[in-house]
Amino acid sequence: MTVSEYIFDFLYKKGINTVFMVSGSSAMWFTDALKRNKNLKAICNQHEQVCVMSADVYGRLNNIPGVALVTIGPGATNAITGVAEAWTDSSPLIVLSGNASSKLLKYEQDTAIRQHGTQSLDLSNIVSHITKYFAVIMQPEEIRYHVERAYFEAMEGRRGPVWLDIPVDIQNKQIPENMEIFIPPVTNYETIDIPTINKLISNSKKPLILAGGGVTKDEITTLSHVLSMPVVTSRMGIDKVISSDSFFIGRPGSYGDRASHFAIQQCDLILILGCRLSVATIGYYPDKFGLNAIKLQVDVDRKELAKTDVPVDYKIHTTISEFVKAIKDIKIDLSKHKKWVEYCLAMRAKYPVALEEYKLRKPLNAYWFTKILSELTPENTIITVDTGSVSNIVSQTWNLKKGQRYLISGGLACMGFWAGTIGCLNKPAVALTGDGACAMNIQEFATLKYYELPIKVFVYQNNGYMLIRHNQHNYMNDRFLGVGPDSGVQTPNYCKVAEAFGLPAVRITANDDIQKKIKEVLATKGPVICEVILEEFGELAPRIASRVMPDGSLKACEFDDLFPFLEKEEEEL
Repeated sequence: MTVSEYIFDFLYKKGINTVFMVSGSSAMWFTDALKRNKNLKAICNQHEQVCVMSADVYGRLNNIPGVALVTIGPGATNAITGVAEAWTDSSPLIVLSGNASSKLLKYEQDTAIRQHGTQSLDLSNIVSHITKYFAVIMQPEEIRYHVERAYFEAMEGRRGPVWLDIPVDIQNKQIPENMEIFIPPVTNYETIDIPTINKLISNSKKPLILAGGGVTKDEITTLSHVLSMPVVTSRMGIDKVISSDSFFIGRPGSYGDRASHFAIQQCDLILILGCRLSVATIGYYPDKFGLNAIKLQVDVDRKELAKTDVPVDYKIHTTISEFVKAIKDIKIDLSKHKKWVEYCLAMRAKYPVALEEYKLRKPLNAYWFTKILSELTPENTIITVDTGSVSNIVSQTWNLKKGQRYLISGGLACMGFWAGTIGCLNKPAVALTGDGACAMNIQEFATLKYYELPIKVFVYQNNGYMLIRHNQHNYMNDRFLGVGPDSGVQTPNYCKVAEAFGLPAVRITANDDIQKKIKEVLATKGPVICEVILEEFGELAPRIASRVMPDGSLKACEFDDLFPFLEKEEEEL
């Protein structure tokens, strides 16, 4: 068995059945071994960035590492954006790359010469800072240790990407009979102080759970229902609570909603679970976040717990599953939370994001269109959302149904993330992207067509980069650059592009029967590109607005004072 065969056999035994790839000469033995492996399916993307994004999505959906195979030089560097995305979003991912021969690569490592082999690069300094584990395999006897450790690192604790770089002459070497094995270290988590937590919850009259991407749907549902606690979620935590859940309140952040912001600033206890408290979630005054609340944070990453910008009273280094297991049987008087839960739900009902007045807009208003699309999208559909104004609008508006998944490029916010939907494979999926973001990976229309994937791509066409257009309007006195056809950015007619790739195309405008057209798109077998013509200057609200100060700096508003500003303060419970 060769090194390449060994790696793919190992991955298959771990439950992985698909590898996303772009072929290349320095990954030639990898490619051949994958072709001969009858247990694994290869998906050939058009660009290495999308290989990794697709593997990222595959990993999130299947709870195992996604695998991307790339070649030397630009093949490897093209993959870096997707790896950085997996790093920030804690996605389990394995990247396999081919490189120059071991002799040439060793010379580069030893001398720090810029390059010795054709296309080759010493990737260690480039990649090691955005991976949990990076290794160059120079001898066949090393392979078992490195592949076992790579898998462990991808899955253990806070998950993330790993990368194995293997010279072309090593890929086809026979593995020896005796190889070094990897012995996993034992992670010692903290003991959970149940009496203290019991006291905090028992004394609380207005508790709240802030759930992030580090939790599961079952964990949060169990905890909120057993303890009678309302829930708000970060962007990465959106698909952890269905919108019809009787304890779901909203999604806070720079582009959040009023109900969740009111709840955070009025609660007296916040359980922060698997959430890194990013600025996009907590706003611009971290010391005032949940100002009246005792805060308890649970995370598997000690570095997240070590941050001090948000004053946290209790920090516990453990897994969310262990925390939920430890406290779910706490006995408290749930009736005293009833008024608080009712108040939070009333705020959610009182302040919807998609306003009725948007219904009459021409061109279409993005919030109103998203509301209709959300209502018509079936249960058990995977929703992927690209970066830009579409991410804010959809994340504020989407009503998550039973069995739906909601995936975004959270920490890195990669334009072109829609193409990662290819990682859904044959599962029904809806990809939502802007006209600017779609162009970033437009070549993957060919992949959709080749594999006839059941992915419906809705392109929000607002004639450029609406989010940046708003910024340049609000803060730069309409000095537009790089936001539309009048300032350097021309987006294509996506229906014509789709036709060029042999894909069905649909255009939706304000004058159409919108529901009928959406239903037709969703009912069509295979991939469809649907271009939706929207307002160029549509609302982005509610949001935390900023004002330009005399010295040119920006001063953000308070966390619960969202734009458009209310005429009077909301009455507290």
